[in-house]
Amino acid sequence: MITPSKPIFSRLDKAFKEDLTRNFHLTLRLSPNGFSFVIYAPDKQKYVGVEVFKFPAPEKEIQYASKIDEIIMHRQWIAFPYQSVTVIIDHTANCLIPTPLFDEKEKGTYLAFNQVFRDNNRIAFDTLKNADTKNIYYLSNPLVEKIKELWANATIVHLSSVLIESLLITNKNKGLEDKVFVNVRDQLFDLVVLREEKLHFYNQFKFNTKEDFLYFLLFSMEQLRLNPETTEINFLGQIDKDSPLYEIAWHYIRNSKFIARNENFKYSYVLEDLLSSQYFILFNAQQCEL
Repeated sequence: MITPSKPIFSRLDKAFKEDLTRNFHLTLRLSPNGFSFVIYAPDKQKYVGVEVFKFPAPEKEIQYASKIDEIIMHRQWIAFPYQSVTVIIDHTANCLIPTPLFDEKEKGTYLAFNQVFRDNNRIAFDTLKNADTKNIYYLSNPLVEKIKELWANATIVHLSSVLIESLLITNKNKGLEDKVFVNVRDQLFDLVVLREEKLHFYNQFKFNTKEDFLYFLLFSMEQLRLNPETTEINFLGQIDKDSPLYEIAWHYIRNSKFIARNENFKYSYVLEDLLSSQYFILFNAQQCEL
C-alpha cells in the first residue's frame, strides 16, 4: 500500500517559506502509525505551522523509514536543512531511573526489568534535569539512520521525556497542590502527577475500551490518595470534549479540563482555532533542555 502523500491535517502560515527553512526550527513526532510536526520561527518566537500524516503501522521497524521516504518524495521541503531539528520518538519501550541511582554502564539492565529486548535497536537515554531523572529507551537503528540521513543536525528524544519536562517547566511557581495530567495516545495513556512542583508519579496504561481507561485512571488516583471529587485533571493528546473517554471520565472526575496553551510562545493566526491540548507535546518540546 502506498502511503498517502498528503497530510490529513495542515495549517501553514504564509510566513513560512519552503526555500528559507534554515530560518526555522522543525519538531517532529514519529508515532507507530504516522508522524506530525510543527514549525517554529525562533526570531519571532512564534509557531507558524503544523501538519499530520497517517499510515498503517508497519509490521517491521525497518519499514517505517520507507514510509517517511514515500511522504517526503512528494513533500520534499520537510527534509530541507533547518536551523535545528528535534525528533520525538513515540513508543512505550522506556523506563525512568532517578539520576542518583543511574549508572550508564547498567542502562541495558535497567531497561530489561520492564521491557522486552528489541533486536536491531540501540539503547539511548535522556536527562530530565527538572525531574532529576534519566529516561532510558530503545531506538531503532534503521530509524536513527534515516533521521540522520534526512536531518543531520537532529536531536532525538523520547516522547515521555518531553511530556514530563514540559509539565514541570510550565507548572513551575504555580502552587504546591497536586496536579494530575492525562496524555491520551493510541489505545494508551500517560499519567503524570506533580506534587509540590516535583515529579511524584509517572506511568503508562494500555486500554481497549473506555471502561478500561476509566478503571486505570481511578485506580491510580485511589492508590495515590487523590480524591476524584476535588482533584483537578488536565487532559491532553488524542482527546476532546466529544471523546467517549472524556465523557465517561467527566461523570466520575468533575474537575476535569484540557491543558492550557503555553503563552510563553506566540502562535500564528492559522493555529488560533486549534485545540492546543492535542499538540501540547509538539508545541512545548522547544523549551526542554534534553
